[in-house]
Amino acid sequence: MYLNFYHFREEPFNNTPDPRFLFLSRQHEEAIASLVYGIQNRKGFMAVIGDIGTGKTTLCRALIGRLDDNVDTSVIFNPLLSVLELLKAINDDFGNPTAADDTVKGQIDALNKFLLRRLRYKKNAVVVIDEAQHLAVDSLEMLRMLSNLETENQKLVQFVFLGQPELEAKLKSEELRQLNQRMAIRYLLGALNFSETCEYIKHRLSIAGGEGYIQFEEKALSLIFEYSKGVPRVINLICDRALLEAYAERKQLVTKKTIKLAIGDIEGTSNIAGARIIRKPGLWHRIKASLGWSKGELKCL
Repeated sequence: MYLNFYHFREEPFNNTPDPRFLFLSRQHEEAIASLVYGIQNRKGFMAVIGDIGTGKTTLCRALIGRLDDNVDTSVIFNPLLSVLELLKAINDDFGNPTAADDTVKGQIDALNKFLLRRLRYKKNAVVVIDEAQHLAVDSLEMLRMLSNLETENQKLVQFVFLGQPELEAKLKSEELRQLNQRMAIRYLLGALNFSETCEYIKHRLSIAGGEGYIQFEEKALSLIFEYSKGVPRVINLICDRALLEAYAERKQLVTKKTIKLAIGDIEGTSNIAGARIIRKPGLWHRIKASLGWSKGELKCL
């Protein structure tokens, strides 16, 4: 809705894992560099652990973009699979035909043959698993066993886990002690600091094409950081709503008041009597009023 008004080519704060919008904070750069190093040097198991919304999935896509043509990748976005289903998904993602073999042994044998063929061509292979905290213990143990597919001097396949803090707790459990000991690289991804939050917002505005047509005052940025605690997903949510608020008022400056209204809309408190933000018309009604739309036109939204 506000794209044309602010000269955006696309939505700047869309919560999708588009690597073009990835803001490489120091932490993100270090995480990607660590993973690329681990994959290239066949370190076996690696993990990036971070809280919800810290950019792990986007980082995953950026990592794949950094790998060269000598690396085959299998990316699992849904880890809620049985051992057999997980093996099938890995083989399928590698483009490795396994015919109709519905046994764990058959799937492992097919994967081993595939990896040995790739090794003859000096190819590497990596399995990336997003939301890895949801992997069942028996699936994690199976992946540990797959790491035994190796030659005398190198691993045939590398594993990258991307997960929430629950993954760290799971790895430290007694039943996964052996896997935990094999974790060659472990990176803890935290939230952005205030300076990075400001740069993050500026970066996304620039990529979307609207830099210069909309500005955020410093007090607004401070409130965004305070509310979001530097979590990119929450920053996106606030900023997207704030742009709608500013658009409704035909403003090119996002103020602290704008952010308060945006937060009220997010929390559902902007129209509740007695709430922190009260007696304000709803956002869509403010947009309608600013555009002179009729009630029927508003319903079309």
